[in-house]
Amino acid sequence: MLLRERANRRDSGGLTYQGSSIPLISTRCCEPELPYEYEVARGWWELPRSIYLPLQQGGRCQVLFAGRPGSAAGPDVRDAVLRFISGPDPVLEEVGRVVGDVEFHVRASDWRTHAHDVDPMYNNVCLHIVLVCDDAQPTRRQDGRVVPTCSLADVPLGRKLVSLPLVEEICWPCQQLNVQQRDALLRRAGLLRFEAKSHRLLEELHTMDPARFQGLDAYDACLFLALAEALGYGRDRLTFRALGLRLLMGRGEIAEPLGRSLCPQPLDLARLHVLMNLLSRWRDVGIWRTLRNCLCPTSGQADYARMLANLRASFTAIELSQARTDILLCNVVLPFAAAVALLEHNQALAECARVLYLHHPGLPSNYITRSMCKQLQLSTEPRGSCQQQGLHYIYQQTCREKQCHSCIIGSQRI
Repeated sequence: MLLRERANRRDSGGLTYQGSSIPLISTRCCEPELPYEYEVARGWWELPRSIYLPLQQGGRCQVLFAGRPGSAAGPDVRDAVLRFISGPDPVLEEVGRVVGDVEFHVRASDWRTHAHDVDPMYNNVCLHIVLVCDDAQPTRRQDGRVVPTCSLADVPLGRKLVSLPLVEEICWPCQQLNVQQRDALLRRAGLLRFEAKSHRLLEELHTMDPARFQGLDAYDACLFLALAEALGYGRDRLTFRALGLRLLMGRGEIAEPLGRSLCPQPLDLARLHVLMNLLSRWRDVGIWRTLRNCLCPTSGQADYARMLANLRASFTAIELSQARTDILLCNVVLPFAAAVALLEHNQALAECARVLYLHHPGLPSNYITRSMCKQLQLSTEPRGSCQQQGLHYIYQQTCREKQCHSCIIGSQRI
């Protein structure tokens, strides 16, 4: 039933949520007339910035950042930034600032009704938003921790929700950048991400023991495991890396959830097929040797467009889409080439990897790039993979926790 129709049915004396939009109790009968869960979610997204929410367990929770919408599977909100206050003085009795998930329900008991208390996917939930607190038992996660609960019915009502006095006003400095500053910032952040990946792969190369991997050298073993993990982007990276390790060694523990499933999801199955195909086709000729031949011109000036085309063609041969191929190239192959260049003091290879990365036309959109574009108030995503990777770098380093004082924007002006 439409919200407006439901609102029109209530008596004038009934208690309402957000002034007049959501009826909570009808005076015509003793039964509560409750909204749907999506209406509870709308109440969350309409909360004013930095509002304090009263908690059923006592104390308050300040919403510093409302987070981003979750997917169909898992919590309703991801990466919300909250500050929990234990007493009346928010300065003297601050419990802590956390980054986590938020779950919406009409009734507090729906948490157990929906079996979230036994689902590990909800172990990062740090706030439970409800309308009716009908459960005497605390909201408890699968890992045993109690989740603070807030009823939106306890939030001050009126035409608009009114926040209590704020500890601080939040102003995002990243939204003050002009186009030139933004582009320079994202390019620098993208290069920092590239260098970080290269140095991590270099460390793995130093510690890799080729005797463990059935004839593969250290280069191929390290690159294969990195490619296996990257195939899990958007799914389960640790599981895919564990599967790659099992393919190399013939044994090993497989992480949940994929390892405990007799029937993997179709997308997981397709990517596993690519992983096995990659190893079977390139084991004899060498994984790194195959890709390195695409990066090193035989003679004359480097043709970067042809290099990119040859790299893409190599992965197309193992039945991988161009979109996923580009993800592997920018996140694994090119940083790995830079790591090898550092190890071998090969300036030509290092320059080739860097130039290809800087000029790569772009990667598919994902939830992080979309979230960061919203944060930076960008109408469209930046062009080029380097700047897109810059969005990932800023998000992972500081923006996920909204640590603006440590952000690349605040710590170093362009």
